[in-house]
Amino acid sequence: MSKFFVSALLLASALAFGVAPAEALQVSVTNIDKNSDGTMTYHFAVRLDQGEVLTPKADFVTVYNFAGMTGTAKAPPGWVFSSEDFGRTPTWAGYPAVMPVDVPGLTNLTFTPTRPVTSAALIDGFAATTRITTTTEGEYSAQVTREQSAVTGAGVRPTKQALIGQLPTPGFLMIQ
Repeated sequence: MSKFFVSALLLASALAFGVAPAEALQVSVTNIDKNSDGTMTYHFAVRLDQGEVLTPKADFVTVYNFAGMTGTAKAPPGWVFSSEDFGRTPTWAGYPAVMPVDVPGLTNLTFTPTRPVTSAALIDGFAATTRITTTTEGEYSAQVTREQSAVTGAGVRPTKQALIGQLPTPGFLMIQ
């Protein structure tokens, strides 16, 4: 009986950790333009779930391993762009909350809001150009603030949420 219980508990735990939340911030590539100079421009959008907000300077979105980047990226009004060799990743108590593949030497794109972004918003106008003409399945991570009802019923308590997902990025395996 106890072996059955332990097996069932392990299976339930594996299913709980293996399934991504149905409702969470999503980053998507809305278009990839082929430019006349042979470069490719990736256009991104960020969609927040109901109950999620982005707080200035604290929350962010990072696209990892954006190979062959040319120039600087474009951010919509109310956002700033930064680029680091090791992408900004959500942490809790100094430890990474998600574990993206972050290849040394490849550019990471981080977009941070400079003003509050409201729940259920769709933000577009993010873009970055690359000299790489192939794509691969890349990763992004995000740190957002989720408003949850307090257990005590004393209103709303904001909590931080770390997310990781996939999206098309420039193919870095064929770089010469």
